Amino acid sequence: MIAISVEWQKIRKLELTYVALILGAIIPIVKFVPFLFQDVAVVEGEISYSIFESSISQNIGNFVLFILFIYIVIAASRIAQVDHKNNCWQLIETQPVSRFQIYIAKYAILLFLSLWCITSYFISNMMFSLLDYFVHPDPAKMVSIDIIWMLKTYLRVFVTILGIAALQLCLAVIFSGFLWSFLIGILGLILNLYFLNAGENFLYSPYNSLSFFKASGDIRGLEHFISFSEQVSVFWTIVFLVVGYFWYSRKGFTNAFMKNKSKILVSGVSLAIFSGIFFILKKPKSYISKGVGVTVKGSIKATFAVDSMHIYSEEFHKKLGVVPIKNNQFSWTTSEKLPLDSYILEFGGKKLSIFMGNGDVVDLNIQCNETEQKIFFKSNRKAEPFYQAKLEYDNGLESFGFNFYSVLDRENPTNDPTEFYKVAQEDWTDNLKKIDHYINPENEGLSDEYKEYRKQLLAIRYFAEIDKYKKLSPLSIADKGDSKEFVDELNTYAKKPGRLLSKDDIYLQYRLDQLLTAKESVSNRDSILFVKLDQLPKGVDKDRLLAKHLGQNIELKKDSASRNHIFTSQIHKIENKDYKNMLYSRLKQINLSQKGAPFPDLLLMDDRGNEVKLSKYKDKYVVIDLWATWCSPCRKVRPIFDTRSFQYAYNSEIQFISISIDENKSKWMNYLKTTPSHIPQYWLPNADKLMDQYKIEGIPRFMIIDPEGKIFNLNTPFPGDDNFVDILDKLKKY
Repeated sequence: MIAISVEWQKIRKLELTYVALILGAIIPIVKFVPFLFQDVAVVEGEISYSIFESSISQNIGNFVLFILFIYIVIAASRIAQVDHKNNCWQLIETQPVSRFQIYIAKYAILLFLSLWCITSYFISNMMFSLLDYFVHPDPAKMVSIDIIWMLKTYLRVFVTILGIAALQLCLAVIFSGFLWSFLIGILGLILNLYFLNAGENFLYSPYNSLSFFKASGDIRGLEHFISFSEQVSVFWTIVFLVVGYFWYSRKGFTNAFMKNKSKILVSGVSLAIFSGIFFILKKPKSYISKGVGVTVKGSIKATFAVDSMHIYSEEFHKKLGVVPIKNNQFSWTTSEKLPLDSYILEFGGKKLSIFMGNGDVVDLNIQCNETEQKIFFKSNRKAEPFYQAKLEYDNGLESFGFNFYSVLDRENPTNDPTEFYKVAQEDWTDNLKKIDHYINPENEGLSDEYKEYRKQLLAIRYFAEIDKYKKLSPLSIADKGDSKEFVDELNTYAKKPGRLLSKDDIYLQYRLDQLLTAKESVSNRDSILFVKLDQLPKGVDKDRLLAKHLGQNIELKKDSASRNHIFTSQIHKIENKDYKNMLYSRLKQINLSQKGAPFPDLLLMDDRGNEVKLSKYKDKYVVIDLWATWCSPCRKVRPIFDTRSFQYAYNSEIQFISISIDENKSKWMNYLKTTPSHIPQYWLPNADKLMDQYKIEGIPRFMIIDPEGKIFNLNTPFPGDDNFVDILDKLKKY
């Protein structure tokens, strides 16, 4: 405490506390102040949220990676400069406390200043968000806070910067000038940004813990709130405190580590120990099965009544179980060995796709209302594409490298086939490494089964690109030794497809393409394919390919007669009941939605509470805007829809109407009071029936019903599109 008091007296006039306060408040000021005196539209249907938690978590990754980091670099350099300038470093033996206490005191002062900056960030966000709450009232905003969440988040930030603080203090002690320690720190920041943009992890950089912190997200979705970024930070803290202290106390590198044989030996042993610990620490956590069967559990907080959750397979929508929800909690366990695949959770009209298989435990924290949902999840298979993690994963692993695409995009890709294969093989090797070494922010790797599937899928994609290249090239390159080795390597992955690959659309399309020669692919392709598929041996593999091809054909036919004809000629060749039922369902849906099919005479309710049937507008083309008050895009497009109705007001054969699918009728009524429209407004009770019948998955949706009450266009372009005008201009011709 004496040492800390002395060190504090040394740096008291540097005004570092004020700098900490200012830097901590920068992001909240920039985020809130410019908008305090502006009108902000209320987003209807938004999930209720804590204004404090939202403001703190929204930019905490950027705060730690940029603002807090820069402050630590500056503060560490300024603390060390006091000793460098006053020659205190050379006089440490005259101090009344030990050298170790002096060095730790400097580190403690740096941590205290960092905590001051972190506290400023938290408090500034809370103050400005509270002010914003009163200036811009919103029903979704809540003045509440989860104290446990706050403490854990605060602690995570603090532990994450321990290693960076130890490193920057060490550098500031080593270099007498301010510039070098500052430049090295900035170089570390640049490295972080480079590897973040490249979608890679450079674990050997001590600065990388900040990148992991930024990528790991909210603590509610972490397996452990002290996660990999914090573990790495603690390791670097020990390393650089040891290095910095010995360098400081021995007044140089040679005296500290290389003065005599014993020191060299101790230094070598210490280096080996630290290297071993780091090797163990950085080793990705491999997938671990939790036993037989699957467990799905968690909590759900909804603004509507939810008493159960249904679990289905995604491929054929087979029900696997029904989970009761009691006191907002649910838990489902099956001893059945579920194959690794995508599954659907349905609750209260909501759907959630999850990726799981035998031996998995999934823990979900779901918050939702009628329009939105937020999901935090924990799983032993978290590194694989599961809900929001899927996008992050796909961006990193499913893409081909830039070099390969640059070859394909050249004006004359046929000129140098050797270069094409060279770059393709390099890119293939790079992508294999990405799959093998992929880790998520919690240092979790992929399961062997999933790695194999991704490699097989990658091989199929390369085969597809190579076939495309061959078709573009007049040169015969199949016999080239360099290409043969590459193709053989791809074949090792593609020859024996696993379960996931064998039903993948990309793989099935590739298999269909492979059945045809170059000449057959441009002449009567579909008929030839049916003949060749008929020659394949019976089994699920044939059924998948035939179902894929038949499904594509019935979707391309423009009339039900030709569609039904080709369907009946091929459906009996499929033996698998699931694929048969799927195709029957698809045919029914296509026929139901085609032009000229009868459209139901909807029973609607107007804004005065009167029941009105859609047939009221018989003998007119009815242009329908299907919308809801909670749908932001719907509200944005409504004025354009109104404008179009004025544009065609002269045409007595066209009638614009608007149909709300709101579950809550009163919300629709209240919205009309504040935002009136000259277009007839209706509300559709039990709208789910219509949405399910026509597989309408999103709104706004625009439809045109003809004068006979039949479908003219069930998926009309948006009213702002030129095609919308073209379609309406041609109506008088029908």
